[in-house]
Amino acid sequence: MSKTAINDLQALIRKLQDQRQAHLDAIADIDNAFSSLGIKPPKRRGRPRGGKKATAGRKVGEKRVAKKARRRKKFKMSAAASVLAFVKNAGKKGVTSSDITKHWKAEGRGAGCYNTIGTLVKEKKLKRQAIKGKRRGSLYRVG
Repeated sequence: MSKTAINDLQALIRKLQDQRQAHLDAIADIDNAFSSLGIKPPKRRGRPRGGKKATAGRKVGEKRVAKKARRRKKFKMSAAASVLAFVKNAGKKGVTSSDITKHWKAEGRGAGCYNTIGTLVKEKKLKRQAIKGKRRGSLYRVG
């Protein structure tokens, strides 16, 4: 490192230490004002710095409980085929993204259908059209 870089770094460190001390002094002034008024200062929110709690949500001495592995559900139709069939059944009027989401949930599928819809639009199997007068949602028709 060059001398100027070291000098700049030392100056920055001194400046930060001065700012830190000013903040500590301000906190001490606030604590004094609280104590003179008979007010207890509020406790600090969150856990103290320095990492996670040793128990991580467990009581001391409590043993860890293994989580059951979730299994993937199997469906007769693939996600893409299901969405495509639903949109085809709607005909020329098309369906909204919220309708597709309701259908998706009714089938018992998890997460969201938006990745599947995006894939079908990209493959040009579905056409997306913005709904006039609404900021959110789209209308989908068979492409």
